Amino acid sequence: MTSTTENHIGGGNFHDLVVQARNVSLVQPDRPDPALIGLPQQSRTFAGRQGQLDQIHQALDPAAPNKGSGTVVVTGLAGMGKTELIIQAAHRVLREEEWFPGGVLFLDLHGYDAEERRVSPKRALGSLLRALGIPPEHIPPGVEDRSRIYRSELGKLAAAGRRVLVVLDDAPATGCIRHLLPSGDSTATLVSSRHSLAELDALALTLRELSADGGRKLLSGALHAADPRDSRVEVEADEADRLVTLCGGLPLALRILASLLIDVPTRPLSRLRRDLETAHSALSILSREKRAVDAAFELSYRKLTEDQAELFRLISLQPGPDFSTESAAHLYGKSFEETQRVLLDLARRHLVEPREPYGRWQQHNLVRLYSRQQLASADDSWAVGLMRLFAHFHEMTTLACASLFGPVAQHHPAESPFIDRAAALAWLDAERHSLVAAAIRAHEDHEDLLCVALAVPVTGFLAEAHYLEDSRQVLAAGIRSSRRRSDRYSEAALRSSLGVVLQKMRKLRKSVRAHHKAIKICRGLESHRALAGALNNLGLALHHQRKFEEAAAAHAEAAQLFKDADDQMGLAHALSNTGETLVAMGRAERASRALRKATKIYRNQGDLLGYARALDGLARATLDEETATQAAELRKRSLSMADALLPHERAIELTNFATTLTANREFDAALTAQQEALGTFRQLGNRHHEAATLGQMALVRQNQGKWGKAVRLHTLALEAFLESNDDHALASELTQLASALLQQGCNIEALENLELAADLYHRADEPESATDALDLAAQVRRRAGVSLRPAESQA
Repeated sequence: MTSTTENHIGGGNFHDLVVQARNVSLVQPDRPDPALIGLPQQSRTFAGRQGQLDQIHQALDPAAPNKGSGTVVVTGLAGMGKTELIIQAAHRVLREEEWFPGGVLFLDLHGYDAEERRVSPKRALGSLLRALGIPPEHIPPGVEDRSRIYRSELGKLAAAGRRVLVVLDDAPATGCIRHLLPSGDSTATLVSSRHSLAELDALALTLRELSADGGRKLLSGALHAADPRDSRVEVEADEADRLVTLCGGLPLALRILASLLIDVPTRPLSRLRRDLETAHSALSILSREKRAVDAAFELSYRKLTEDQAELFRLISLQPGPDFSTESAAHLYGKSFEETQRVLLDLARRHLVEPREPYGRWQQHNLVRLYSRQQLASADDSWAVGLMRLFAHFHEMTTLACASLFGPVAQHHPAESPFIDRAAALAWLDAERHSLVAAAIRAHEDHEDLLCVALAVPVTGFLAEAHYLEDSRQVLAAGIRSSRRRSDRYSEAALRSSLGVVLQKMRKLRKSVRAHHKAIKICRGLESHRALAGALNNLGLALHHQRKFEEAAAAHAEAAQLFKDADDQMGLAHALSNTGETLVAMGRAERASRALRKATKIYRNQGDLLGYARALDGLARATLDEETATQAAELRKRSLSMADALLPHERAIELTNFATTLTANREFDAALTAQQEALGTFRQLGNRHHEAATLGQMALVRQNQGKWGKAVRLHTLALEAFLESNDDHALASELTQLASALLQQGCNIEALENLELAADLYHRADEPESATDALDLAAQVRRRAGVSLRPAESQA
């Protein structure tokens, strides 16, 4: 009888013959331990990424609480320093005792290189398995099988207390690296990629440009590494900061600049900066041997689809520092949804970056240069797209200004995309830089009709929002374009607007000259309504020059012209301005008549703010407390309407309201209003109104008897007034400061301020005020029994 013995072996992976016997003596060959296989050396000039380095260190700590998956993904634009960061992080964690006793596996996947250099998942797994000690003949051919063995081997090492760190550099899209990621959190993984790998369960770090400080440290470190005596960055710190800005804080670009400086130790940073600024393209400078910024961008660009590449090229035409999806759609000529889809694709590749609020985007300045180079060499018909974009800007700005500057009670047109004034202001603020750049570019491209069409509504917003330098630049371009077109009507309107802007900038003589040029053109054109507007604006500039007779005459002529043209709002403005000037002249009866007519028109037109201002002037002319109370209530109503006023406009109203509160001895409420206004003026860089507000706050403190605080506020106001070219205001502030100093017994300082005030009043052609200041000084000297020291002996 024959017995049959069957034996089945399972439960494992078998790479060769299986031998069965009763007693087997087997000596296995030595198996190499996982080791530091090719982890590149870390740079000694690493700078500006300490925060991210700490985040990675914490994420890879095996004992950290709330530990995640153990995978960290570092993404960002080409040249942003992703590889250096993960190498620095790997070296740092490997120095931690017992964190990674199994060592590190490093693999450069060349995810964005040419096809022949890219490492496929199959090839990558083969390299990793050999590094883990698997003999080549035991490595299976299939990707899935290789991946299973790879994960199994890493798991065994972790279970044996030999945890490994896996570092995957320059990874392509997620689908290509999923086989290379260990399973579970027993093995930590560091990944770098130009592509957003949001699908991974990982801590995601996106690298942005280096700060000025970080960029300067990188440059300094690189130069010191080559020569510890090289102090060019320290000596030319401002130039170093400008180089960082020109490079957009891109570490690759900064390292290339450092190499160029090291090549020629006598080369000043200022010379390199000038070369960078004057080069036809900064990218031509940012190249040295095999390292070039544009070459790094080229690798990303080659991976784009046709539609992605087209939009990437076109957005280099965006005139501002950032742009909206909506404006990109007009440039691209596709739907909003299609444009948004492509922009999101580009964002995943870090070729554009999302900004707050959602729907706005930005390109790194060097990427933009590269994008423009590609546009120049492509066959895109971009001119039509640019005209579509500029037409969109004109239409939207016109509608936004109609919503923003119409009377508060005015109904918003049904066709307007802005539901209220707040929405209109938000759009204009977001697009401000783009609108300015678009108007200037239209002039430079000799698109003069488009430039003028943009300049009119754009500068209307810029001037009212107190973006004065932006407004001045656009108006200058618009005036030149209108002259090239021989468009005298537009030239007159823009010159008058320029006069208003110059007046707000406290350039009063230039303002008056601009208005006179506008008036001369309007008289030649016999355009009565345009002439009325120019005369009214001239009156404002003359009022600020304290030439009240001339100002009143200009306002009166403007009022008559507006009345003849049946322009009720223009008439109300001219009458209100006339009244304000007559109040300043002390002609209360005539002022009251003008202001009563203005209040009636404003009320009928539903202009709450204009009504409040005219009533306030009427109250000051008549000294009528009931009218003053009514004006204050109207101001309170307008201030309570969140979207009724622009920030600068609101700040002006707050200071006026605070004056009423001070008169009513509501000091705390007045200071609260003034503090809010002061913050707005400082944010907008309006030093004149900042000074005036500080002076008003000082008067509140004087009313409270807090003389020390009053002196400090008056002193701050004087410092700000010194920059605003207003001798009258400066003299008035010196007089108020003297009053506060006298209360503290500081007689010498008070007398010196009164003498200075008298000199300034004389300079401002105000002899009566100068005499008053000198009389007060004489009274103080007699009462206090002191005399001023000779000027040459004063400290």
